[in-house]
Amino acid sequence: MRMRSQTFDAFEVIVVDDGSDAASRQACAAMLDRLDGRFRVIELGTAGGPGYGPSIARNTGIDAATGDLITFCDDDDFWTGDTHLAAMVDVFDSQPDVDLYIGNQIAVSHLGATERADWLPALVGMVAGRPRTHARGYRIPLAELVRAGGFAQLNILALRRATAQAIGGFWTRTSYEEDRDFFWRAADAARAVFFNPDVVAQHNVPDPSRQNNLSRRFSQAERWLLSALVSQHIAMKVDSTAIRALCLSYEGDILRRLSRYWSSEGKHALGWQYARRALAARVSLKWALYTAALGCRQLLRKGQA
Repeated sequence: MRMRSQTFDAFEVIVVDDGSDAASRQACAAMLDRLDGRFRVIELGTAGGPGYGPSIARNTGIDAATGDLITFCDDDDFWTGDTHLAAMVDVFDSQPDVDLYIGNQIAVSHLGATERADWLPALVGMVAGRPRTHARGYRIPLAELVRAGGFAQLNILALRRATAQAIGGFWTRTSYEEDRDFFWRAADAARAVFFNPDVVAQHNVPDPSRQNNLSRRFSQAERWLLSALVSQHIAMKVDSTAIRALCLSYEGDILRRLSRYWSSEGKHALGWQYARRALAARVSLKWALYTAALGCRQLLRKGQA
């Protein structure tokens, strides 16, 4: 995280340990002994236990925080610049209506290769050539943020603690795409959004072959189902019609994948069921014809049974 090298030093670091093994907890305690009072650790559950999940862990950190601003950094990622906090704080201080701050990052594979040199390319493209509204970047209308698509991962996100509390923190009913859910609900609640296109963090992409990665605990079909559920939750919670439309469109894409998946697995009735749900989420003539074809196939099968 490189906290001790930050040029802005009026911060607190809250490490939420969600079920790490005993050796990791001992190493963390030893490290904490070498640090000052700005650093503290909150242990959840028992050493090596199943853990409460990322939403509860992050909500614990938010509840324990005493500062006006909240920012995040996962344990396998880090901030790349020593002025990251100073720049972020300057934006919030100079623009009191900014409630949400977004930076940029690169993504590096477990083998060390750069997978993405720009985390938010569409947003970077939108602001290219514009005069900056602040030395660090640009105020972004919500409509543009929605058009850019994607979302800011937590490593490059900061917001006022009051905003995080106003939206109820992270949704604890899911441990997958909880960051996407949090981001869009926070964007909806923010009075103004600021984007710094400079790279401020490095995201280390987990090894897909490792089964202890949180997302790998779910099958592909389960991940799609959870993603659709998260989209529905966002749409239910936000006031912005643009965010709601984006999430429902994304849900439609996910449901289409599920339809094709189940059909390829020979579960045609289930494939047809998800095809109809996908059509309701996002209407298109091509998909309507596909859904009708699946329906006719089902009727033929029932007639032959």
